[in-house]
Amino acid sequence: MNWGSLEKRLDSTKMKQHIQSQGRSISQTINNEIENIIKIASKVKNSENFIFSGCGDKHIVGLASQFLWNKISNKHLSVVQSRLLVNYPNYMDKRTCIVFTTQSGTTFDTIQACKFAISKKSKVVCITNLKEKKESSIIELCENYENGYVIRTHTEIYPEEPLPSTSTFHTSLAALNLFSLAVNNNRSRITEIQTNYIPKLIDVLSRSEKLMYFSKNVAKKLKSEDNFYVLGDGPRYVSAKKAARIMFMEGSKVNAHDIESEEFIHSLIETIEGKPNFMLLLKPLDFWDKPMQLYKIIKNTWPKNKLVEIDPFEFLDVDTKTIFSSDDADIFSPFVYTVPLEWIGYYLALIKGRDPGRGKLVNKIRSQENVKNFLT
Repeated sequence: MNWGSLEKRLDSTKMKQHIQSQGRSISQTINNEIENIIKIASKVKNSENFIFSGCGDKHIVGLASQFLWNKISNKHLSVVQSRLLVNYPNYMDKRTCIVFTTQSGTTFDTIQACKFAISKKSKVVCITNLKEKKESSIIELCENYENGYVIRTHTEIYPEEPLPSTSTFHTSLAALNLFSLAVNNNRSRITEIQTNYIPKLIDVLSRSEKLMYFSKNVAKKLKSEDNFYVLGDGPRYVSAKKAARIMFMEGSKVNAHDIESEEFIHSLIETIEGKPNFMLLLKPLDFWDKPMQLYKIIKNTWPKNKLVEIDPFEFLDVDTKTIFSSDDADIFSPFVYTVPLEWIGYYLALIKGRDPGRGKLVNKIRSQENVKNFLT
């Protein structure tokens, strides 16, 4: 398999470089924005209710950060997809702070939700990778609103062109986590893990030749699979969801199904009596007792020839496991588990002869005008 030839021919957006730069992009975001994030948090921290909102993988970012929020905060938090947000106006009033996450800063549904939030006098924070103040962008909305604030992510490569975001998923999650920590006045070891350890670990994983080799072999196994599962428990389900819906469905253009391990053993495990699908199973650390129990049930039940375990710690220094030995560190696992799945999605697209960073349909329905044309 000539992977180099496939990359040159198919990777038109240089997604490989974006994946490899993720750790450094997290560091740049933290270094450039930490003071701004603390300042903004001080202005909105007295809000009674908080909402994280976005579309696609940026909605998934909110779901990932919710685990951290629920660990450290007594304040109410909802995570709502931007298109749905306008359907529930009672969510929003002047006591509410809404954090919108958008890579481009121009995502139609997120813009509409932001306008609606402003009309309800809510405090609004946007996290975006957009640098310039474009007309009709979320930056323009926030900077022209007295209770609007802007947090920028800083990717090493700008703009991020690949459709399935990689760097901005990680930088947006880092920024949202820092915002959550600042709003809740957290100065514990959790903050140290986010600021000091996560960027370094993601940098190592994102550039690991051993992980890339592993991912190529998994991609070969998936090449002939029409449908497959991606399973994860707790915070790791967020990585499974990001992989299935963004890296595999959007990037590789295949039918992938994200499933919570907790629910799988209650219902879908029955599929082993029929014709079971191939499965990517995210392996938790031995330190996490309850997740490990679920993992063992699934692993011992599922056909071995239809199962691949994903363990990012195999590609990291042994001492790294000690950083994640506590329940506190478990909430940061979406950063770590997402990287192997990104590489598998990347190589699966290549081996199927598809451009991992381009899509024909998604961009066509990301504006209201295009939706009208698409439906006629």
